[in-house]
Amino acid sequence: MVSLPKFSTITWALYLIPVYIFILDPLLREYFPSLLAPPSDIDDVFDESGAPGLGIDLTDDTFISPEDGVPFNCPSTEGYRVHLLSREPLVMYIENFISETEANHILDTSVNKYTPSIVYDGKIERVDPTKRLSDRALLDRDDTVRCLEDRARAFQGWRSDLYIERMWAQRYNASGHYRHHYDWAGSLARGGDRFSTFMVYLDADCEGGGTNFPRLRMPAGEGWCRFLECDQRGVDEKGSSKVEQMGVTFKPIKGNAVFWENLRGDGTGYSETWHAAFPVTKGTKVGLNVWSWYQPKRKHRLGR
Repeated sequence: MVSLPKFSTITWALYLIPVYIFILDPLLREYFPSLLAPPSDIDDVFDESGAPGLGIDLTDDTFISPEDGVPFNCPSTEGYRVHLLSREPLVMYIENFISETEANHILDTSVNKYTPSIVYDGKIERVDPTKRLSDRALLDRDDTVRCLEDRARAFQGWRSDLYIERMWAQRYNASGHYRHHYDWAGSLARGGDRFSTFMVYLDADCEGGGTNFPRLRMPAGEGWCRFLECDQRGVDEKGSSKVEQMGVTFKPIKGNAVFWENLRGDGTGYSETWHAAFPVTKGTKVGLNVWSWYQPKRKHRLGR
C-alpha cells in the first residue's frame, strides 16, 4: 500500500485553509447561515424581546406594522440628501430624513410613555444599566409614524418580504449609553431576521452620545466632518491629515439619520455593523429606531 507523505502541521494548514475559504465557507453560508451567527455571549443582539428570530406572525401588530389599508396623509417635504459612506456593507448618511415638525410631534406624543430599556440575550429580557442605560417608548401608529413607515419602505425600493417593525423612541439622558451590539441575530434560516436599520435623531440637545461603528473605515473626505467625529484622524509626518483605522462615530444631529444593511445577500450578518451609542455627557439625546424585518415565504436568499 502506498503511504501518504508525512506533512507537518503547517503544511496541512496551507492545504486546508484554501479548502475552507473556497469550498466549506461558501457551502456553510448557502445552506447553514445560522451557524455563522454571532456567539451567544455577545451583548444583546436585539433591542427588545419582540424580535424572536424564529419567524413571526406577519399579522401581529405588536411587532410588525402591517400595511392594513388605514388611510393616512403625509405633508409635502423638501426631500432629503443621501451620502454614501460604505458600499459593503451598505451604509448611508441621510440629511433631513425627518422634518422638525415630525420630530417634535414624536417627542411630544412619547413623553409620558417611556420605560427603562431592556436587553435580551436570546433567553430572558432584563434591565441592565451596565450594558444599556436609556428609556424607550413604543410609538402609536398615527399619521406621522405611518408616513415614516412609508418613507422607510420607499427608501429601500419596496422590497418584497420586507416589513417595518413597530417604532421605538429611545431617550438617553446624561450617562445614557448602549454598549456595542448587532441588530441582526443570524436567524434567517430559522424564519426571519432584521435586514436593515435607520437610526434617526429626533433630538440632539446634548454633548457626547455619538453612534460608533468601530469596524467601519473612516472616510477621507473633509466634508464628512460635518457628520462624523473627525478628531479620530491623525497627522502624518508631512503635517497632512491622514485616516486612522479607528472606526467612525456619527454625531447626533436632529433630523438626520444613519441607514445600514445588516444582512448579506446570503442572509448572514455583516460583522462591520457592530455599533454602540456612546455615553451622553451632558443634556439629552432622543433617537428613533426604524428596523426592517425580512421574512421570506419560502427561501432564505435575499432578492437584490
